[in-house]
Amino acid sequence: MNANTIGARRATLATEVRSELERMIVEGELAAGEKLNEAVLANAMGVSRGTVREAIRSLADSGLIDLIANRGAFVHQTTLDEVRNLYELRGAVFAMACAAAARRVREGGERELIARLRRNLEAMEGVRERDDRAAYYELNIAFHDMLLQAARNPKAKTIYDNLVREMHLFRRRGLSIATNIAQSLVEHGAILSAVEAGDADAAQKAAQEHIVAGFSRYMGIVEEHRPAEAGAGRG
Repeated sequence: MNANTIGARRATLATEVRSELERMIVEGELAAGEKLNEAVLANAMGVSRGTVREAIRSLADSGLIDLIANRGAFVHQTTLDEVRNLYELRGAVFAMACAAAARRVREGGERELIARLRRNLEAMEGVRERDDRAAYYELNIAFHDMLLQAARNPKAKTIYDNLVREMHLFRRRGLSIATNIAQSLVEHGAILSAVEAGDADAAQKAAQEHIVAGFSRYMGIVEEHRPAEAGAGRG
């Protein structure tokens, strides 16, 4: 019998479709509020509608889509209250992680962390000068990820990754203006300095201030575009 093999292949295919749907949502190819058309998606990916349906259902708990009875699945439209809550949660987890990373550095662990963070900052400065905002966004994610990894707290890392995945729907705009990128770099430098010094309190404070500032940048852009937008949307 080949049932187990077929089942594994089906699961793998559905997982691949889920990953592609997630990418399309995060990168804006599927817009906030847009209905997910199973037939169109199945045709584009060369898979069955059943596989697409399975992948969509598996995304229901991700925060990226909304399943509405008798209407179908829609890309989630984030409200300002949700944005605020997500930033607050992310700030709490990130601040804790930076404090833990600083303690590990002070205790002699994570010997490569500082060098990797510094290389990341240098790369971010380079793409800022080229005004490559897409590259900056990816480097920004990597900077945070290194600190979460250094905290050696797998549960916190899982929570943080889930929050960031949902926040991709609107975070890119906060880093869409050159002055915002420049200020974000300054804040990253403050986090690096505190972690390198092994100062857990300073690292926690710098991390929290960075997330709070990120929310302020986001809100500033929302206010600027408010006449054209009813709510946060993909803000």
